[in-house]
Amino acid sequence: MKKVLIFCALFWCSLGYAQDVVKPVQPNTVELFPLSDLRITAGLYQDIQGRGHQYLLSLEPDRLLSWFRREAGLTPNAQPYPLWESDDFQWTGPLAGHIMGFYMSSMSMMYQTTADPAVLDRLKYTVAGLKEVQELHGDGYLLATRRGREIFEDVVAGNFTTSNPVINDCWEPVYIMNKIMLGLCNVYKLCGIDDAKSVLINMADWFGHNVIDSLDHETIQKMLVCEHGSINESYVDVYRLTGDEKYLRWAERLNDEDMLIPLSQGKDILFGWHANTQIPKFTGFANVSRYNGDKGMWSAAELFWDIVVNNHTWINGGNSTGEHFFPESEFELKVPNNGGPESCNTVNMMRLTEYLYQTDGRADRIDYYERQLMNHILANFEPEQGMCCYYTSMRPGNYKVYATRYHSFWCCVGTGLEAPAKLAKMAYAQKGEQLLVNLYMPVDLNWRSAGITISQQTNFPNENQSLFVVKGSALSDKEIAFRVPKWIESGTMKIRVNGKTAKFNMNEDGYMVLSRKWMDGDEIKVTFTPKLEVHDLKGSERYYTVTYGPIVLAAKVDNKNLTHDDFRQVVHPVADIRIPMSDAPVLIGSTTDIKKAIRRVNSDDLKFTYASPLGENVELIPFNTIHFNRYALYMIHTNDIDEYKRTVLADPKGNAVNGIKGSAIDRVVIGDADSEQSHKMEFVNSWTGKVDNKSYWRRCYEGGYVMYNMRSLPEKQLAIYLKFRVSDQNQFAFDVLVDGRVVKSFSHLANETNLATTYYYEQFDIPFELTKEKSNITIKVDAKNHHEVAELLDIQLIAK
Repeated sequence: MKKVLIFCALFWCSLGYAQDVVKPVQPNTVELFPLSDLRITAGLYQDIQGRGHQYLLSLEPDRLLSWFRREAGLTPNAQPYPLWESDDFQWTGPLAGHIMGFYMSSMSMMYQTTADPAVLDRLKYTVAGLKEVQELHGDGYLLATRRGREIFEDVVAGNFTTSNPVINDCWEPVYIMNKIMLGLCNVYKLCGIDDAKSVLINMADWFGHNVIDSLDHETIQKMLVCEHGSINESYVDVYRLTGDEKYLRWAERLNDEDMLIPLSQGKDILFGWHANTQIPKFTGFANVSRYNGDKGMWSAAELFWDIVVNNHTWINGGNSTGEHFFPESEFELKVPNNGGPESCNTVNMMRLTEYLYQTDGRADRIDYYERQLMNHILANFEPEQGMCCYYTSMRPGNYKVYATRYHSFWCCVGTGLEAPAKLAKMAYAQKGEQLLVNLYMPVDLNWRSAGITISQQTNFPNENQSLFVVKGSALSDKEIAFRVPKWIESGTMKIRVNGKTAKFNMNEDGYMVLSRKWMDGDEIKVTFTPKLEVHDLKGSERYYTVTYGPIVLAAKVDNKNLTHDDFRQVVHPVADIRIPMSDAPVLIGSTTDIKKAIRRVNSDDLKFTYASPLGENVELIPFNTIHFNRYALYMIHTNDIDEYKRTVLADPKGNAVNGIKGSAIDRVVIGDADSEQSHKMEFVNSWTGKVDNKSYWRRCYEGGYVMYNMRSLPEKQLAIYLKFRVSDQNQFAFDVLVDGRVVKSFSHLANETNLATTYYYEQFDIPFELTKEKSNITIKVDAKNHHEVAELLDIQLIAK
């Protein structure tokens, strides 16, 4: 054990940050430790970090360099990665090069986290490749964007149009530049590769002299309409590394005033804006403010954080739906959507939180960061290949769709590269000579300035304690402050040192502070009791969630209509193979009633059961452990069983007619292979599912259809009898055709049935001329374009 500690101490001391040459006008009040001083040692955190490490090493630098070489006129050494990296997408062309930026940042942080020499070797090779390309361009230009130089020439000439996300039909060229510059800065600062600094400075000079200096204020603002990440932050980075004021001046010109001005004036104008486009801008505003002292920019960043956290955040810490901010009053309307909060948003909000926390030390920033980390970031990464998801649906009964390893390369794959390396970023901080313990997770710390290493051993949240072991050869009087989370029962946090109750002071930030002369081998044991809480949705009591301490609990839901392949997609990151929300568990009663009905199953695993008034036991487990499964994170809530029956329970009567008028001459048993095949079934975009483990339904989507050949009576007046379920699904619109002619049309808006799943019965006549002299007819149920067919349970041909 002693050898291991000596090795870790030597290693930790070997990695550090390259020093800035200028100091901020607004200094930090709290300092986070470099990743090289932190080591995750166990649990889900370690699993995710390990898979992220291996995935990064599996990516091929030559494939990431491919478009850079092509744009410089060099033959690529390998073909580029596909989809967002190479393919025309949404008529805008590829986002070539964005993964390179994320790759460099992620690899740099992973090197700090692991000291793996293979990571450093890949980075050296990558930077050398970028340097070769840049030198061939001859003027500092460096982009993988197809026709990137031409795009910026058009910008300088004023011959361009912008929208989000394009400039002259080119997908986000400034955004790509920002990601590459951030990556190069990290490579230099975290890994000490000097060529990364020179390539970064040359990029900054090219864009500064050739583009920024050539544009007036209005034209820059027009250019910044297109998503550009935190390009202002990148210029602050170069200023910090060089001390040259021109980079700060350029940074001051790259601030989008559509966001900066209203937020600096205290106005909330976020409704309707694309969320992830805005978040990095405020990290940039905060960085510029720290170095030029502009209080308005800092106020804008602070207000933005407060608005997003308080008004736009879901229970898992994510924000937005469909990638856009919406009013607080619309949360209830957004729950049923397929696409919930975007992973990119959370990664970028965590970056913003890190910057703001170091400057002002606000404890509520830790509360928010912890919620995001434990319930969105940890929940993003599946355990088979370590790939992340794009959206996390809030819809009861929905599921997550994960990226493929080498074919997707969505934006959330990029931010997903970064997250595993920095999971421990906010675990500890230093305020003056005082150590702040912020997060209860298995992370070892090398507190170099104090000559102390601290090993935190915990299986939280499965167990409600953390053990800290202090080691060091030159120990001294130091204060260690332990955060008292808001999610514990009042008065339950206890601290013991070497088995004895410790004396402490409670500070104004909500930390229990221990002050003593630490000895080698001292053990600090922190225990607490997390609260079990039931929360209603913002602005609504229609949906509830359950938390245990900082952990969001959820229920697994039967994987109806899904195969394992449906959970992993190349192109389409949206979970849109839906089931009615009423098929997911429902919480009934007041928050107090529900809480009383929840019991922990055992002390080893974090499993609870909810004893529903409906007579069933619903298992609740940490949401971050549910993968390749439908789930209910938000659950439908009713006040009592009567309300449940009225608004949620599937109604077996519906609008039933008074029996079938006539006698059935043919019938298709939906979902029965023999019956459907004997009726020569044909279908497009259709699948089946069970209603109650007995009967089946069949749905069609996106203009799909199902058609059957049915026995007819040539001389009889015939009718069609349909039975189908109506739920909270997207609005549907479909036609029923006989031998190609429409005989009946159906339409239904999603809000017409509230939450209920209702059975409907329809019988309608077929025009006699369509069946006259025919012994067989074809009945087709056909969804209109971009719409669905309701869940069809029965189809019969009736002779009247």
